Amino acid sequence: MAITILSLGLLVFLGHFLTGLFEKTKIPDVLILTIGGIILGPVFHIVSPDDFGKVGPVFTTLALIIILFEGGIHLNVKSLAAHAGDTLTISVATFFLTVLLISLLAELLLQIEYPTALLIGVILGGTSSAVVVPMVRVLRVGEATSTVLFLESALTDVLVVVLTLALLQAMVAGAASAAPSIDGGSIALGIAASFLMSGLIGTAGAFLWSALLDKVRRFPNTVFTTFAAVFILYGIAELQGYSGAIAALAFGVAVANFPNVPQRLLGKLFTFKLVGFADHEQAFFAEVVFLVKTFFFVFLGLSITLSNWRTTLAGLALLPLVFVGRLLVVRMLADRATPRREAMLMTSLIPKGLASAVLASIPLQMGLLSGALIQDTVYSTVLFSIVLCAALVFMVERGHLDRFAARFLAVFQDSQPSPAPKRALRVSQQSLGLPQLDAGLIEPNPVRDLDEPPGDETP
Repeated sequence: MAITILSLGLLVFLGHFLTGLFEKTKIPDVLILTIGGIILGPVFHIVSPDDFGKVGPVFTTLALIIILFEGGIHLNVKSLAAHAGDTLTISVATFFLTVLLISLLAELLLQIEYPTALLIGVILGGTSSAVVVPMVRVLRVGEATSTVLFLESALTDVLVVVLTLALLQAMVAGAASAAPSIDGGSIALGIAASFLMSGLIGTAGAFLWSALLDKVRRFPNTVFTTFAAVFILYGIAELQGYSGAIAALAFGVAVANFPNVPQRLLGKLFTFKLVGFADHEQAFFAEVVFLVKTFFFVFLGLSITLSNWRTTLAGLALLPLVFVGRLLVVRMLADRATPRREAMLMTSLIPKGLASAVLASIPLQMGLLSGALIQDTVYSTVLFSIVLCAALVFMVERGHLDRFAARFLAVFQDSQPSPAPKRALRVSQQSLGLPQLDAGLIEPNPVRDLDEPPGDETP
């Protein structure tokens, strides 16, 4: 027990050190944390995910909820609306192209039936919020790029979950060797309903919480009650068959942006005032996200198994194909006003993570003959995708891929990122040692445009 407690304390200090290292060297902390988990688990077998019992899966879910919520409180509704088109086109195109390429290559390399290969492709089709959001927070990217990357990681998580469960139901109902009978219209309707209803649940909960927040603050030790509210909304959405992750994201976005609504408009309908989060609450949320991120990636490393050399090599071989597909999508669909460096980062930030790792274990639990093969392939791909993402980000930030970008992404502007404003640091970001972003993930509450006249608020 003493060694465990000692290790936890050292891990917190290591997390802060790695965050500072990322800023200086552009070596992502998530990669080192994941490799540390692999060394502790699959390599030396010091710690196993089984040691955590039921706490392990619960922790991974909590990590996703907290990261999405805290990221959502830095998003501006106007920014979301302005970049919704780019987000949808890039996200959907990348997802389905990735699914197609991975499924075709997996069928060839692993000598499996196409339904099984298609399932592997769907599980690996999205990008990981738990990897993308922390990295975007410390990279200097513009509003459009940061918004697209953040929303893509959240939206594709829903696509991965819904389509994976639909395929599994079809494969269990029929023979795995036959093409599963899937009602495309029903799946599309299910996805749309999941997005809409999850967003409504999150927004409704945010409205209620924003109205009660001032009263809740009168009680002592209530900062963590906001997370409790997010957890409740997640549970409600999941119990109704919708996406709790999207509900958590919508909750964060809505609470952050409700103070932007002019009080003269709200006063016609309600007698109360909607409020946002205070600076000390922002600082607390940021610290919780830091701790969750640190422990999550170590746990992810513990969970990765590389026991089957065939699936390990397959996972390694799938990634170049995924990168090429993403390069084509960014080149054809991204806004031409995007700086070339940001287009290269957009191409690089396609890691797999939490959703893929969780879903990979379900086929085995359901008793599918190919369950172990699916799990091993997905785990190895998750690991190598994080390594590839980290390596590419490092090379982009150091300028090692400038010539490559000039050749293959010549349609984008060759401009350098603008320096951060002098008002760069806030309390919540100082506590993490993170620089202030000047776009996309905006400053905490109140979320309002600087050019908006002050007369829109009542004193």
